[in-house]
Amino acid sequence: MSTEIDHMLSRHGERYRWLVTVTAMVGTLSMSLSSTIINVALPRIMADFQIGHTDVQWLSTAFLASMTVGMLVNAWCLSRFGLKNTYRGALLVFLCASAAGGLAPSFETLIAVRAVQGLTAGLVQPLALLIIYRVFPIEQRGRSVGFYGMGVILAPTLGPVLGGALVDIWHWRAVFLVVVPPSLTALVLGSRYLFRGQEDGERRRLDWPGLVLLAAWLVALLWGLSNGPRLGWDATEVVAALAGGLLALGLFAARELTCRDPLLALAVFRRPGFKGAFGVAMITGAGLFSSVYLLPLLVQTVLGFSPTKAGLMLMPAGLAMGLIYPFVGRLADRHSVGLMGAVGLVGFMVAAVALSVCAGGASFFWLMTWAILTRVACAFLMPPVVVAAMALLDEPLVNQGAGVISFARQLGGAFGITLVAVVLQEHAALFAFGAGAGAGQGYRDAFILLALLFAVGLVSLSSLARGSRRP
Repeated sequence: MSTEIDHMLSRHGERYRWLVTVTAMVGTLSMSLSSTIINVALPRIMADFQIGHTDVQWLSTAFLASMTVGMLVNAWCLSRFGLKNTYRGALLVFLCASAAGGLAPSFETLIAVRAVQGLTAGLVQPLALLIIYRVFPIEQRGRSVGFYGMGVILAPTLGPVLGGALVDIWHWRAVFLVVVPPSLTALVLGSRYLFRGQEDGERRRLDWPGLVLLAAWLVALLWGLSNGPRLGWDATEVVAALAGGLLALGLFAARELTCRDPLLALAVFRRPGFKGAFGVAMITGAGLFSSVYLLPLLVQTVLGFSPTKAGLMLMPAGLAMGLIYPFVGRLADRHSVGLMGAVGLVGFMVAAVALSVCAGGASFFWLMTWAILTRVACAFLMPPVVVAAMALLDEPLVNQGAGVISFARQLGGAFGITLVAVVLQEHAALFAFGAGAGAGQGYRDAFILLALLFAVGLVSLSSLARGSRRP
């Protein structure tokens, strides 16, 4: 592989390292944009298709759940197809799915589009750091990762603002179509500048039974939870889905413990403290993604904000998270995960309780302020938990451990959004667009649920902290 990179360097000169970094960044930016841009369009989609909260939440959970699958099959795709073909193939599928979303004739088509978008995002996002690692010498990687990270943070931060403006000016379909041009640009750049990146030697096997079981338990549990309010929690279909999902989860765990090339390296859970890291990562994902899901809905359906104003309210929160992230990373090297994690968990609880009060009516300033605190709190949780979790593991398990923590965060996001959507749907009788304080009760309870989840997170954090102190 070094021969390939040397050839590209001789062809394009030293600028090649930055050209390939921009290539990776543009592709990742397109997919990061799609993860958040849809949130401000959800009320209009609900109105057009005459659907409720437990239906529309699939547009977020399908993306997040499929993204976890894509992240887990990434290693196999690299082994089987190489870096360049994996990147180009995923981008081509993503581009076609996004165009199909803009033309979708039904809500079911939108769900399928979001699932495909999430799957391809899961494949592409881990590639960017791998590309940077391969083309830059170690003394230049920090600067290149910083440049790449700026673009990755910028996309989901600006996504709601861009999405809100597009919804106001044109239609919710624009939030799908707007990612087509940058995706096409990334596809062209990838064809020109990416190296083949296929490892020699024995190819990794794909754990097909594990993949089927993973998809089965994710879909069954999410479907059972989302349909409980509509069909009744004692309905045969709901009980069967939840029971079947738990069974599939147990079979998946058994499979991964015995498989030669597992999708998910469950061996990391044998290390004391790692279960706590997994729990905190799941709760962080639940809070991060659920708050970004809830806030645009709240301010448009209850408080009467326009989609553009809803996007503008979220933008400072994303910028604050991006700005504070390096600072938190430095603090994580100096202070214990117990202290850092407690600041993050308690900070989010305070913000969630404040937002539950704001659900009855609040100014733009206070909604923006508490939204900023949710993101800052999550920033205090993410680097310290990753650093502490990796420190628990022996060197051969470090890469697998990082993958498990990323999986936990995405998984928490999918289940967190489903749970808050269930709370909103259970209060559906109180809702009516613009119905004022009475319509905010469901949102109040949803934010209180998030506060309680973060309170439970203190137990997981305690487990992680105890594991970190062990020799």
